[in-house]
Amino acid sequence: MKKKVSALLTAAVLLTGCGSDTSSEAKPQIPDGITMHTAEDVGSEYADAIKAYFTALDQNDYKAYSALVHPVYAEAFSEYLAKKDSTLKDNFNAQRKRFDEDGYAGWRITDITLSKYAKPDYDYYFSRFTDAGILTDEQVQAVKDSAWETEDLEFSVGVLYEGDPEPVTVFSAQEMILFKTADGVRVFG
Repeated sequence: MKKKVSALLTAAVLLTGCGSDTSSEAKPQIPDGITMHTAEDVGSEYADAIKAYFTALDQNDYKAYSALVHPVYAEAFSEYLAKKDSTLKDNFNAQRKRFDEDGYAGWRITDITLSKYAKPDYDYYFSRFTDAGILTDEQVQAVKDSAWETEDLEFSVGVLYEGDPEPVTVFSAQEMILFKTADGVRVFG
């Protein structure tokens, strides 16, 4: 029995090859997971939430994404989108589509650079939602009241497109506000 298993393993190694592929046709390996480049003053729970958020986008995992979104934002934005015959899941798919590039069969988020936003202005941030009719002033106050902490972060996202040798920066110097609540860290967006 041992000889038969050993012969099968040897045959499998010979068929699949055991050395490195030196042909010019070899595709680069797309790494699993996302590498975080986080400034020292950014709390690990916020970095973990950002990584989980982009992992959900990368893995097309709407359930994981929706678990990270602040419930007040999710409810208000869902109502806003319903008026436009859309849903939060449609918005999630649209966010994923922003990574698509013509001519590429696929993509993978490879890295995120994360730091504190230089000049946080929470009132201005929320005013964009109230001005757009997404949130009411009462909802903004409810979000602020439920937050133990608020963190304004700046991020850049690197993506490797299938067939390319190196990742490219797709989003640079973007802002996202996160809220630490009784239910954990939640994102707006």
